Amino acid sequence: MNNIHRALLLLFLVMLFSAAATPSSKSREYVERGIVKARSGDVSRALVDFDRALALDPSNAVAYYNRGLAKGLGGDLRAAIRDYSQAIRLEPKLSGAYNNRGFARAALGDFKGSIEDISKAIQLDPFRPELYSNRGSAKTSLGDYRGAIEDFTRAVQLNPRLAGPYNNRGLARSLNGDNKGAIADFTLAVEHDQRYDAAWYNRGNALVASGDYPGGIRDYNKALMLNPRLEEAYNNRAFAKVSLGDYQGALDDMTALLRLNPQNAAAWYNRGVAKKMQGDRAGAIADLKKAEKLGDRLAAPALRSLEGNGQ
Repeated sequence: MNNIHRALLLLFLVMLFSAAATPSSKSREYVERGIVKARSGDVSRALVDFDRALALDPSNAVAYYNRGLAKGLGGDLRAAIRDYSQAIRLEPKLSGAYNNRGFARAALGDFKGSIEDISKAIQLDPFRPELYSNRGSAKTSLGDYRGAIEDFTRAVQLNPRLAGPYNNRGLARSLNGDNKGAIADFTLAVEHDQRYDAAWYNRGNALVASGDYPGGIRDYNKALMLNPRLEEAYNNRAFAKVSLGDYQGALDDMTALLRLNPQNAAAWYNRGVAKKMQGDRAGAIADLKKAEKLGDRLAAPALRSLEGNGQ
């Protein structure tokens, strides 16, 4: 089976919409209407309202800020960055704009820029735990695990009830080689939020990495009960089952994964390997051919070996 994947779940908290300090009353009215629509998921109509607010008052920093957030929610991250930048030019102490611009930059892969922005937000608002968690996630993506752990620790010091920073600190510790510390943090995350599927999944990964396959399977079960579409949990549970000799269980997991995503080349490969281990040569060849067609680089040599040996 393929190696375990550790998914870094960036828990960037997008600041709440705020219509505070809107200069023009009519412009403020459009901002408030846009906020209601954006919160209900109607991003396109929210953008119309924010545009109208800015047409009435081009100096409305809060309208730029909220329009940037709506654009980000709609997937236009570069436009969101432009709006956050304009909001900052008009109101340099708008900490949420720095945080959200940092979020957008991280989503575009600019983690250094993200850290710079969130650091500025922290200077303006040093007691908001989510900001430290956000910066820690960006540091993790850059490989600065020690710095990330410090930020996540500061976040839980400010608010020990937040589950996200425990989960993300666990990821940073795992990537930094501290698997025992990672398990402890993931445990804290699920204690604070029993429905935190990603934390159950991440603890399952850490348990499997430590050789506790049954414990890992139990955590993957919990993660999948909470989120049946968590593809990597099926893959990694199958890995754990193969390690315990449960090839049929692994095959079932790969089949479930392929129902979710039939274009997953690695899943076809892994199911082919499981079928081979069960003695289903024809089924293994069929799955490996599908994996090869989808571009899995391990499938071709596995096929040659299987077809060449006739077993």
